[in-house]
Order: sequence, then C-alpha cells, then structure tokens
Amino acid sequence: MRIYVNEQYVTRRAKWGRRASLLGLVVLAIGMLAAFSPNTILRWQDEGNPLADAPFVVWLYNGGWFSITMIALVLGFMLGQIGNASIRRFVRSPRPDQIVARALKGFDDRNRFYAWATPGDMVFAGPAGIYALALSDVGGPITIVNDRIRRPFRWRRLFLFGQDNPGQPILEGQLLAEKVSKWLSQQLGSSEPIPVHPLVVFTSDNAQLNVQSASTPVLHYKQLKEYLRSQTRNVSLSKEQLKAAIERLDREAEARGVKPET
Repeated sequence: MRIYVNEQYVTRRAKWGRRASLLGLVVLAIGMLAAFSPNTILRWQDEGNPLADAPFVVWLYNGGWFSITMIALVLGFMLGQIGNASIRRFVRSPRPDQIVARALKGFDDRNRFYAWATPGDMVFAGPAGIYALALSDVGGPITIVNDRIRRPFRWRRLFLFGQDNPGQPILEGQLLAEKVSKWLSQQLGSSEPIPVHPLVVFTSDNAQLNVQSASTPVLHYKQLKEYLRSQTRNVSLSKEQLKAAIERLDREAEARGVKPET
C-alpha cells in the first residue's frame, strides 16, 4: 500500500485554522466590549471626560454598540466554525485521513491512497477501481435518508462553539468523483469519462450508521477495507486503463512534492 499525504498542505491549512479560531475569539471579544460600552461612556459623561464627546463615542452610545455587537457575533461565529472545522481536519490527532490510511493498511503496493495530493482531496486507487472519498468525523447516531443526514437533537450544539457539522458528504463525494473523473479523462486523452466512484466514509469510532436510502455507498471506516476487496470483481476499467490512471495520479502527487509512504 502506497500512501501519498501532502504534509505541506496539511501544515498550511492547520496554521490557517488556528488563526481563524483565534481571530473568531478576538472578534467575539470586541463584540462583548461594545455591548458594555454604553455604561463606560455614561461614566465618562458623569466624570466630564472629553472622550465622551468624540463623534465615534457618541455614535457608539446612541446605538452603534448594537450594530458592532451583532456583526461581531455573526462574524466571530463564522470564523470559529471555519477554524474549528480546519482544526478537526488538519490538527486533531489522529486526523481523518490518518484514520483511513490505517484502515487500509495491509493492502499490497498495487493500491494507493492520496490525501490532498491530486485534484480530489481523498482518492483511493487500486484493483478495486478508483474512488473519491468524502470523509466525515461526525459521531453518534446517524441516519441517512434520501442522501440527507439526520441526527438526534442535542441542545449543546446550539451553545457550544464550533461543534461538528455533518454537511452534505454524499454530495461532496459525488462532486469530487466527477472532478477527478474529468481530470483523468483529460490527462489520459480519453473520449469517455474515466469511472471514479464516490464513497462516503465516517471516521469517528462512535459513529452509529443507519443508512436507509443513499445514492452513494456510506461506510464506517472499519468497513472500508472489506468493501474495497468486494469490489475487485466489479471494476469497470481495463487493466491497462487502471494502470495508466494510477501512474498519472502518482506523477501528479510527486509533482506536488509528495513522496509515498509504505
């Protein structure tokens, strides 16, 4: 099994994730200070402080504080969500890509796993075919009906900062598969689309999946290796096409400065 992980990309995204989280906290702090500013300005007025007559301070006292507080609340929350999503994906150990890589250990060198090393974020290629993986670290009871994720309501999601968001991993996987398929078709000069299959993988140990209806296979990471082994009889690519596709993916990863791990 050869694993290509773009560590430079991971480091860069981890850095921006931390910065976004910190900036979100700073923006929220500014909003909190603005909310308390009328009391401070009123005290300045009583003390005869000339700052109380400054145009910005007057605007702040006459309602401007509310605008700043609301903007800071929305912006700070958005930055926090972005930052925490990046931290969960690129900082927290083990990262989702590391969990998948470990789950695939044991496959021989005909198999590849690419993480941020090709046009698709996560790509698996081997005798089972080519797959674009959409990873989700959401845990707990998860029901999927008509490609939609449903989870039991939890009050803490309303109040805790930067909680996990299931998003739309099925749609994400389908879009990634389409993107990689088009890229491979162009690179290999194929008039027909190179088949790339979407696959959704949940990486949380406590994810409890109940898949009722989904247009894309949805698996727990512990099921991934067995699923891929079962697909070797259903490959829609010829051996020559598959070999050419894997060689092109390898070159793309190496062109991005990514060396394989074994």
